[in-house]
Amino acid sequence: MRKGYMRVIACMLVLILAFSLTGCGKDKTENEKKKTTTEATTEATTEAITTTEATTEPEPTVDEDGFTIVKQTVKTTDYVNVRLSPSTDGDIYQQLANDVEVERIGYNEEWSKVVIDGNTCYIFSENLTVVSDEKDEEETEEGTTEKDPTTGQTSTGDGKIIVIDAGHQATPNTDEEPVGPGSSEMKAKSSAGNTGVSTGIAEYELNLEIALQLETELTARGYEVKMIRTSNEVDMSNAARAEYANNLDAAAFIRIHTNGSTDSSASGCMTVCQTDENPYNSDIYSACKTLATDVVNGLSAATGAKSEGVWETDSMSGINWSKVPVTIVEVGYMTNPDEEALLVTSEYQVKIAKGIADGIDKFLTEGESVTE
Repeated sequence: MRKGYMRVIACMLVLILAFSLTGCGKDKTENEKKKTTTEATTEATTEAITTTEATTEPEPTVDEDGFTIVKQTVKTTDYVNVRLSPSTDGDIYQQLANDVEVERIGYNEEWSKVVIDGNTCYIFSENLTVVSDEKDEEETEEGTTEKDPTTGQTSTGDGKIIVIDAGHQATPNTDEEPVGPGSSEMKAKSSAGNTGVSTGIAEYELNLEIALQLETELTARGYEVKMIRTSNEVDMSNAARAEYANNLDAAAFIRIHTNGSTDSSASGCMTVCQTDENPYNSDIYSACKTLATDVVNGLSAATGAKSEGVWETDSMSGINWSKVPVTIVEVGYMTNPDEEALLVTSEYQVKIAKGIADGIDKFLTEGESVTE
């Protein structure tokens, strides 16, 4: 009987232990469920708060003219008119070429309000694209100087901006503009240019071919090259071309032309700059004279052409409107059959490009010490 009693007690202990374990497991499971539910709720609440904060932005500020106020750098996507009022009937302040950067301070559904030379102007917004605005992360100012892959040395150009103007255009613009800022003397916005005596090639075509060769050469040397035009079908005045270089604060503005003369034996290359008494930009005469001298010397050395030196004159609109070092490069005579035969070949054009680039290199590395 004692043994039976002991078995009953053992069975009861086993049952009590089993019930205890079941209860603990249930409490633990319920606690874990509560904890998981609490964490999920907390995460959902946090996510909702974050989403609300992310989607809450201040309302844009509008100026007195109804333009949304911004502070952006934009650039042109085509040749554009800059107007003094937001209307196609507004007076044209100037023209800008493709890929010119300007400051935009406002916009509406059609027009952008921009600042050029301290003046408030307007450009049709479809012709602009945003480069950066004040909300963008600040870029480092260390630059992106390229290095020669073989020597590891920094490229000559070091990212400096060179603007190339292939002179003239397919259709001349005989409308007149001041020969310089504030001048009462007027001159055609764009003239026709010369014609080859043997091939019949138009100067505007030949100028562009040479300009594109120069673009390739300068880009290979590490310069940032900006082209006034890459097509013959444009309409840009000489003043507008200079303003393009001014707006970019170019290190040099190179204007490619081909010479002509009533004397078919005339040959050689020359460059052009203003005089030291120029009423519009004599303050940059020294830099322009040095640039012109270095370029004509480099061009003569690379091609073997006779150098006619630097012609100083205050009659060139594209020079008078310039605020950066500028020179016209007359690469040769289209009216000389022998010289024209060279000018139209890609081999000679490559030599021209190399010579001009050599001159630019010298100008930008040695400064404004003029050597005749």
